[in-house]
Amino acid sequence: MAIAVHGSPSRLAGIHPFTRPMLEKSFISRIFPEVLQIPSDVVTGSYTANVERIARLNPDIVIHWGDYGEATATPLRNAGLTVASYRALPGSAEETLYAFAKMLGDMIGDNSRSNYLRKLGDQVRTHLSGALHAIPQEWRTRALIVTVTGSALSASGGDGHGTYSYHLYRAGGINVASALPDFSAVSSEQIANWNPDVVFVFNSEGASLERIYADPILSVTKAARARRVYVLPIGSHSWGSLGPEDPLVHTWMAELFYPERMDKSMRGRMKSAYERMFARRFTDGELDEVLLMSTNGQSNGYGRFAQT
Repeated sequence: MAIAVHGSPSRLAGIHPFTRPMLEKSFISRIFPEVLQIPSDVVTGSYTANVERIARLNPDIVIHWGDYGEATATPLRNAGLTVASYRALPGSAEETLYAFAKMLGDMIGDNSRSNYLRKLGDQVRTHLSGALHAIPQEWRTRALIVTVTGSALSASGGDGHGTYSYHLYRAGGINVASALPDFSAVSSEQIANWNPDVVFVFNSEGASLERIYADPILSVTKAARARRVYVLPIGSHSWGSLGPEDPLVHTWMAELFYPERMDKSMRGRMKSAYERMFARRFTDGELDEVLLMSTNGQSNGYGRFAQT
């Protein structure tokens, strides 16, 4: 988000270690290779700030995810560091996203890119609403976002206000795991019982289509039988989590949910958004890499995203 709003990684003094693997897989490390030199030893364990290390980096400000609690920020403040906390806004993952973008823009006195992100989100929301509003609830695509960790499976729970599940609803779908919290362990049997129309596999270590297609239980779901299983791309961030490309995520999902109702605008929107955010024109080959054409091309309907 900071890179998208600031236009480069030049203002980043340090990053959370969880960020590095995502940057390595995203196009960010290709267009800004210097991101891989940014120190990531600023946190010990998962959430404990390495105060001495952060102090040596001498940042103007430390951005703190407030939902982890004030206890994680207090040692930083006690060390004389300036800390800016942000929290999830109640009832809207989208508003949290755009408020955070504005916060980042305010820090450098330039909100041109954060304003663009909100404008892009508004445009896509209007576009999707116009194309999909007439679909009755009972005809909506029932979908699931699943994360593979070894042999274990987790589902992105929540409804249209959920941090991760809101993507499915913006695209006109329904989350079959809506009754679960944001991120919950599930079994193959539970997924088979939900019997989703579409399954999205979060692009983490071990993500693959075969994990669904070859599983003796998951392979009998509607999604697997219709070959409507797709690995979520990684652009500047991991699609299926919160990030600057969320309007593109919603367009991509909607085109897979309702190909007969949606125009083929995905590649054009990607080119325009990436040029505006990162001041770089992406080639068709680079877009193929983001869209995982070689991986997802074996699944139903994915040819609509191919180069023309």
